[in-house]
Amino acid sequence: MQVDSRQPLLTGEGPQFVPDESKVDKPQVDSIVHQLEPLNDQQTINSAGGFVWQVTDVTRLRRFLCFGSEGGTYCVNEERLGRETAQAILRLIEEGKGVEVVQEIKTFSVEGRTAKQDPALFALALCTQSSDASTKQAAYKALSDICRNPTHLFTYIQFKKDISGGMKCGIWGRALRKAVSNWYNSKDGMAIAMDVTKYKKKAGWSHKDLLRLSHLKPANEDLTLVTKYIMKGWKEVEEAYKDKENSDEIHRLLKYFEVLERVKMTKDEHEVAQLVEEYKLVTEHLLTNHLKSKEVCRALLKDMPVMAMLRNLGKMTTDSILALGSEEVAIASERLKNDSVLTKVHPFDILVALETYKTAKGTRGKLKWVPDPDILAALDVAFYKTFKNVEPTGKRFVLALDVSCSMCGPVLGNKMLKAYNVTAAMSMVVTRTEMNSTILAFSKDMVPVPITAQMTLNEVLTAMNKIPFGATDCSLPMLWAIETQTAADVFIIFTDNETYFGNIHPAEALREYRKKMDIPAKLIVCALASNGFTIADPDDRGMLDICGFDTGALEVIRNFTLDLI
Repeated sequence: MQVDSRQPLLTGEGPQFVPDESKVDKPQVDSIVHQLEPLNDQQTINSAGGFVWQVTDVTRLRRFLCFGSEGGTYCVNEERLGRETAQAILRLIEEGKGVEVVQEIKTFSVEGRTAKQDPALFALALCTQSSDASTKQAAYKALSDICRNPTHLFTYIQFKKDISGGMKCGIWGRALRKAVSNWYNSKDGMAIAMDVTKYKKKAGWSHKDLLRLSHLKPANEDLTLVTKYIMKGWKEVEEAYKDKENSDEIHRLLKYFEVLERVKMTKDEHEVAQLVEEYKLVTEHLLTNHLKSKEVCRALLKDMPVMAMLRNLGKMTTDSILALGSEEVAIASERLKNDSVLTKVHPFDILVALETYKTAKGTRGKLKWVPDPDILAALDVAFYKTFKNVEPTGKRFVLALDVSCSMCGPVLGNKMLKAYNVTAAMSMVVTRTEMNSTILAFSKDMVPVPITAQMTLNEVLTAMNKIPFGATDCSLPMLWAIETQTAADVFIIFTDNETYFGNIHPAEALREYRKKMDIPAKLIVCALASNGFTIADPDDRGMLDICGFDTGALEVIRNFTLDLI
């Protein structure tokens, strides 16, 4: 059964562990087919040589939206992953499901279920390049919802250009010109002024390019002023409006642009700090030299967007802005734990920030710092808050974590975060909800993982790093449970599905467990890569395949466990 997650969740108490039964002999089973051989003619061979099932194109789309193909996986390179996903999307469009594809892209993007926006933008570009009129119309209609800031818009247009293979002007038909014009005209004056001054260019595109190529006709006087500032600069704007009877909103826009021009010219850090506080300026509005000032950085910190804060925790610690025990550390910690600022933050961003911050050095350059324990604690709280709470099911769970070499691949191309880090993080979210949980890892054999729900995320990741890697036999959790007579209602396996090692297929091992233990146990496979494979039998309604880094995964786990889906 192949389903995907819908909405976020979570909170709860810790796991219960069994004695260390790592040296478990495999029980006798009635029929054995090695994973290097097919169970039936529906199975296909995966990239590691094992026989598994092909996921549906819809599931492939959802995995891509969650994980993208950036950086590829351990077994498959990025180019092949991207090509296979594009083919899956095109097949769905050809089958008349293009409008549903667009809705799926919009849902994942708007609900914040994607760790990065690029996969959604690429998929949207494919849809707007489609020859199917209804798909194209739906995609352009959804453009403003999915491209929520200029960076998204620039990236989408570049994807569209790459897909078309044409020059910049080659993609600018009437539909795109209208969609881009609507994007600018749908915003009020101050919103667009802030957008165009914060996000100036990306992917080889600028606002000047888009205004010129879209033939934009401003819908109101506010946008006329903003477009004049973009195309002509401050001096011409100042000259054009100095003798006019201007509205309050026009006065506000003129003052805002005047402040931005003043910031570019002044070296007075006290004045810059005051302007930052009064006009809510952000890092992108300032000069590099301004950011060397502690006073300016402290002013920025008070209203700093949480994503900017996550990116700059190390630098602010190095510069002693986040000094141990300081008021600034308290401010940063409170903002990181604030529910309202975390509403659009994906767990991926918190994990990357945590992994980067605890290393005590930057990935580039010579930055070094001593991690502040209060910041680490705040990141831990923030991670769990990026999932919504859900009621526990009261069922018995066995969680099995793939820690094989193939799980060393980076997630979404980020070298700081490996797939096995995600398994640890996602398993902790589950065990904090479900009291009756046992966590195992595929090492040489199945080994209980020495973590509890009371541990911080940082402690969990550290514990995971100490587990020796071994070949992944995804049948072992069920075979281990048979041998140890462990009662389980749900097995959850976190894996990239690139498995081949084992004398029995996982689906058959689950059926063997059901028969021998007389428990109608279920299997949930949390996929941790955007490939097209699953070890879950799609014809068995007691098996579920989901994306392991979708913020809605845990609610689907609960609903599936309770037979609500």
